[in-house]
Amino acid sequence: MKTVLVVDDEQDIAEAIQAILEEEQLRVVICGNGREALARLKDEKPDLAIIDVMMPVMNGYETIDAIRKDGTLHFPILVMSAIQPPKAKAEEQQWAGFLKKPFSLRDLVDTVERLTSS
Repeated sequence: MKTVLVVDDEQDIAEAIQAILEEEQLRVVICGNGREALARLKDEKPDLAIIDVMMPVMNGYETIDAIRKDGTLHFPILVMSAIQPPKAKAEEQQWAGFLKKPFSLRDLVDTVERLTSS
């Protein structure tokens, strides 16, 4: 079973994503901020991470930078945000995809299936 790490400080959004992805037979691990996600990544090896940009403690950009700097972590990152981030940031951090909040359930499922199928 493939694992998806969901990093979002809005628990209701994270739990909704979890419910949807578990219906798709994916294991979901939720973290409320970037620092918590980095701690979990010591034990978890996800097949995909879905990371929100705007979070307290450690925002999505900082979290992605830390993941990319760690030479042992290799998985696609799907970024989600209510605001459109700069294209240069997506290229610099090698995002696998972007979902603008609010997104449709179909867009979420289709994107996650595409990113976890390889």
